[in-house]
Amino acid sequence: MALVLSGKTPCGLCGKPVTTGEDLVSFPAFLPSTHELGLFSDAPFHRACFDGDPRAERVNALHGRYRAIWDARPRGLRTLAEIDAWGREAFEDFP
Repeated sequence: MALVLSGKTPCGLCGKPVTTGEDLVSFPAFLPSTHELGLFSDAPFHRACFDGDPRAERVNALHGRYRAIWDARPRGLRTLAEIDAWGREAFEDFP
């Protein structure tokens, strides 16, 4: 998930700081920065800003696909090489 420093980290959409106690949305780094929706990756947003953005539904759908792939990962992977090989194959068709 995105690192949030209350009062210092800006909302990825409005630029105003997010603070403790606010209703927030954040995503892990699940898209490359070059993707058209890359600004939503590894960043926090005020809930109202995110919900009001016309791209929110697409972001949620992509994040859902990402989570489904990640949650289906084999639990017996032990080495970095095994994990890397699985990740390359599993996410091959993911943006």
